[in-house]
Amino acid sequence: MNDDIRDTRQPMVTSLGIILGFLLNFLAQWAIRDDGKAPVETTTDWVIVVTLFTAVALMLIVLFRTLSSSYEVEQARERYRGILRLYLFAISLVFAGMAAALFV
Repeated sequence: MNDDIRDTRQPMVTSLGIILGFLLNFLAQWAIRDDGKAPVETTTDWVIVVTLFTAVALMLIVLFRTLSSSYEVEQARERYRGILRLYLFAISLVFAGMAAALFV
């Protein structure tokens, strides 16, 4: 792996850990209700849950691919670009899910 690609691995892993932590905390707080009702009742709730769980799954895939070292050195740049695209898509899903939770 080139040094410039190796240097980008740690910030991606760190940012994923932070975002996953906040997202899982949000989901845990959202799932706990004092009135005893189910936290997912409406279609909007389902859209939010599916969006956020999809984002979590994609982030875990990105984390696995980032930490995996089983690839050809010659393909490191293309591999990293694919991981970066998936990372940006997962982060976009998180923001879309949070926006839906706040404004819908």
